[in-house]
Amino acid sequence: ELGMDGPTDGAPFAVHTEVSACPWAPEHRIVRVGIQGRRLELSEIPPANLVFLLDVSGSMASADKLPLLVTAFERLVDQLRPQDRVAIVVYAGAAGLVLPPTPGTQRQTILDALGRLRAGGSTAGAEGLQLAYDVARQSFDPAATNRVLLATDGDFNVGVTGEGALQRLVERERESGVMLSVLGLGTGNLQDARMEALASVGNGAY
Repeated sequence: ELGMDGPTDGAPFAVHTEVSACPWAPEHRIVRVGIQGRRLELSEIPPANLVFLLDVSGSMASADKLPLLVTAFERLVDQLRPQDRVAIVVYAGAAGLVLPPTPGTQRQTILDALGRLRAGGSTAGAEGLQLAYDVARQSFDPAATNRVLLATDGDFNVGVTGEGALQRLVERERESGVMLSVLGLGTGNLQDARMEALASVGNGAY
């Protein structure tokens, strides 16, 4: 958006800084630090095999949670390519497959699935995470980015009792080539440490 140049020396990213006077406190300075990674051509990006695992419990209904996530996904759909695949698994009182692995060319099918998402019920995810991994393996491509993205507002329960068991599940699936990233939404109950640890075990980002 800012039009910053990417790295030219082989580094993974370039750092841009700017210093200016502070309009409301002239004795202070404002510093802007911008980071721009290497810009990749679409042809350089591997195919994506993505499974979104969405918390649709009642607490996700506020505007900065599930509705925000749906809006972001709609923008993502515009960037999908024919070689990309997207699936959606939801969990609240039970886990379910909302959208099977769908190629990026079927944009309206993906948008229709997003439009049906509603938040409601308690957070008791049954086998949500395991189902998401199972779906990811259906379309597994060794040349692709195979990833589950868990989106939740905090105190999630995806059907595996105990944090150790949850991490072992993620580690086991990681060895099969399916990674895990976690998206935290909203404020007030985010379990930052837990979600960051889970994403780290899954070779993903939080």
